[in-house]
Formats: sequence, structure tokens, C-alpha cells
Amino acid sequence: MNFQNRLAKVEKVLHDSNVEAFLVEDPTNLYYLTGLVLSAGELLIKTQGNSALLVDNRYYEYCKNQAPVPVFLSDKNSLESLLGGINTLAFDGETISYQTYASMQENFKDLKLVSLSHSLQKIRCLKDEHEIAILQEAAQLGMQGYEYIKSLLKEGVREDQLAAELEIFWKKNKAQGVAFEPIIAFGANSALPHYRPEETELREGMTVLFDVGVKWKGYHSDLSRTLFWGEPPAIMRKVYAIVEKAQQRAMALCKPGITIGELDRAARDYISACGYGEHFLHSLGHGVGLEIHEWPSLRNKEPYLQLPLQEGMVITIEPGIYLPGIGGVRIEDTLLITSTGYQVLGS
Repeated sequence: MNFQNRLAKVEKVLHDSNVEAFLVEDPTNLYYLTGLVLSAGELLIKTQGNSALLVDNRYYEYCKNQAPVPVFLSDKNSLESLLGGINTLAFDGETISYQTYASMQENFKDLKLVSLSHSLQKIRCLKDEHEIAILQEAAQLGMQGYEYIKSLLKEGVREDQLAAELEIFWKKNKAQGVAFEPIIAFGANSALPHYRPEETELREGMTVLFDVGVKWKGYHSDLSRTLFWGEPPAIMRKVYAIVEKAQQRAMALCKPGITIGELDRAARDYISACGYGEHFLHSLGHGVGLEIHEWPSLRNKEPYLQLPLQEGMVITIEPGIYLPGIGGVRIEDTLLITSTGYQVLGS
């Protein structure tokens, strides 16, 4: 991974924003910019290129020979020295702690603090070849996990049993673990979008909703499928066909330049026209990468509606319809936006 190239992208954002330095403390952003797994630390990125990483004694030996920038033990004096000559310091208002912000205000009263929210997320959302290869591997392993637990479906099996089996399967295949707590929902439980598996047993005529993902080499997969065990209520087959068509309509538009608003309308307007608009309870999708939910969010509200898709983005398309007391349907795939359209990862 070319961390100097990533740091250079941040330096360009600072230059374009007329800001002299950027303080990063979010562990995910630290990993993206340094390749180091840290629960605490501060990366100071300067437009002059003299960036530095500040860590405590727990991480100093680990970092000093691996970091792409000089490493210092973190204390007020170290940071004060590194900030010498800087008048304007940026931070990510979405991730920096209030404690850090208040401390900076108290200790560096002459320093102008500005927020550059989403700036790092916007850089991270455009994946390089290395990231795309890992995301493809993650998606393939995610699909294998789904196929495995699908093969375990039988009368009387419990939701929580399948969730446990899925985690074991991925661990045996050298994954870091699940990307999020698996959503495995039987029957009316599938009408709850973020349901947690319990002791419900599978019975004839039940809807089966899977929303599962794996963490692989720091990156995540995300996949949703809806099945029927035996013959479901007629309304569930109808709803499935509507959700499937809504997803196809949105995916067909996916290419650079298409806005998130256009994607959302393609799916949401179709579901509404079929009479189920009030039962589509969430956004159309989200970015996927080092975090399971990252930029861009495919929400049907500003500031997201006017955002265009770009080559290198990895997003989910996951429309759903949820009928309380009856069941729900969600179909989700993860897409890489290419120069001419899209590629489904893990297919």
C-alpha cells in the first residue's frame, strides 16, 4: 500500500482549503493513512510534508520502524513543538473527540481550529487496486458463508444457531470475524430491519432473511438475501418480486456521474408506485470498506442526493419492504463502480 500517496491526497485537501495542518485520531483513519493498528494515537499531517505520528509507550516500539512518518511519544510538549509555526489546524468534526477539541482550545489558544468534516471519508471512498482486491476476497468469503448457513436450514433450526455456525465458519477460513452481528430472522422477525438472532425456530411457510458480512484483512463484506421455507403467504411472494425489481432498477443506473438521488428514486419511486412506499424504512445503501458503513451514504436526503457516483466507489444497493407482524424482504449486493458501469463483488 502506498501510504505516501494517501498522505499526499490529504495534503492537497489542506492546500485547497487554505489550512496548514490536519490532526487525525480516529483509529480507522490512522490505519488507512499508516497501515498501523492503533487504539490511540494522533497523526499530524502538514502541507509542508513534515507529518508525524504521536503515540504513547504502548505503541512506540511497534510504530517506530513501521510508520510511514516520524514517530514521537505523545505529550503536550511534543505536539506543541510539531505545531510550531502553524496558525490553522484542521480536524474531522465527525470523528475527533470533544476531549481532544477542548484540550486543543485550552492548550493552544492562538491556534485557529477548523473542521473539515468528511474530507478523509471522501478520500477513502475511492478504492485503489489493492483495496478492491481485498474487498473482492471479502465478498467471496461472505458469499461462501451465506451458502454454508443456507445449507444448514432445516425444520426446527434456531436463528442463533445459524449465527454461531456462521462465525465459526468464517473463523475457520482465517477471517478476522464478522463485519457486524449477523441478522438472521425467521417469519415475522424479518419485518425488523436490524433484528438480532434469538431462539426462534424455523417452521413451514416462514420467511428467512439473512444480512451477513465478514471482516477480512481489515475490510468488510455485506450481503442480504431473503428466502422462503416452504410456501409463504402470497403477499410475501408479491413483496419479494417488488423488492427484486426495485434493486434491479437502481443497479441498472450505476455508473460514474449518476447521483445518489437518481439511484434512490429509481428504487423508492417504484416501491411507492406498487403501494409499499411507507414500508421502505431505510436508505438505499452505503459505502463499504474499512468500515461496514462509510461514505457515501445512499440516503434520500441532503447533502447526499446530489452526490455523483465515481469510479472506484464500493457501495451497497439494498431496498427492502417490511410488513409488521408478517415479514420483510431485503435484497442486498455490494457493487464496485467501474469506468463504464459496475461490477457485483462476490458474485
